[in-house]
Amino acid sequence: MFGLKRRKSVELVPFAQARPRLFNELLCDGVTAHNLPTFAELLALHARLQAEHPRHRVLASLDDLGQAGYTSGHGTEVHGLDDVEGHDLSRLGDLFEDGAHPGYLSTPAEFPIRLANLRRGAASVGLEQVRGELQWKTTGDANDPVTFNRDPEAALGIAREKGILFQFVPVESAADMIAAFPNGYFQGDLNPFQNHAVARYLEAEHGLALFGIGSRFLGFRRDLPLTDGDAHRLAAALCDLYADTPELAARELADLLTGRDWLLFRYTES
Repeated sequence: MFGLKRRKSVELVPFAQARPRLFNELLCDGVTAHNLPTFAELLALHARLQAEHPRHRVLASLDDLGQAGYTSGHGTEVHGLDDVEGHDLSRLGDLFEDGAHPGYLSTPAEFPIRLANLRRGAASVGLEQVRGELQWKTTGDANDPVTFNRDPEAALGIAREKGILFQFVPVESAADMIAAFPNGYFQGDLNPFQNHAVARYLEAEHGLALFGIGSRFLGFRRDLPLTDGDAHRLAAALCDLYADTPELAARELADLLTGRDWLLFRYTES
């Protein structure tokens, strides 16, 4: 039909071919997906890439990659995730400048350092350090859990992204993928260690494994859709994490999540 634009096909570009340019260097290999039009197609591509890389966990970028990369760089620095003190650097000789480590991590060989720093910082953080840190609804539009889980397209704006990153992270635990793209920098946001606690809990108790990190949201998915009972337990747990949760929020959220196999979680103040 005249006047209709033909949709561009999804293009996958390996990092080795075109390395993403972010505020800080990515430490894991992966691909950039261009022309990815919807959240549903992001989920499908993630599942495909995960099946193709069974020895890794695949981490997708979500909303606003530019902002997410900026806050990831600053969050990494503020929380000491690239601190090399106390780590064995004997195998990194080629990376040293004038005999001294530059003070930031930039290669896949250094990923275990950041992962160890994340695990150490997260070891003493549990849900008690998360509860009440976030408001159910804050200034701005569509930022309560019911609204953004009802309309992920509006929340994430996948079609507006110039590229979606899919990193192949060499970890067994989905929560540990946070080391590949740490986030949580501004005051009022959950920090990387708190996000790790949320990810550990959702996977252990509700079967929801982390699969994506954006500038405002964490994405989780599970193998099977949530039953009515599963959804009500999950909704109650989520409502318990936020402050000032409306009285009927748990029921509304449970009705929305029943039959779904994914969840968005806002980790930022707004």
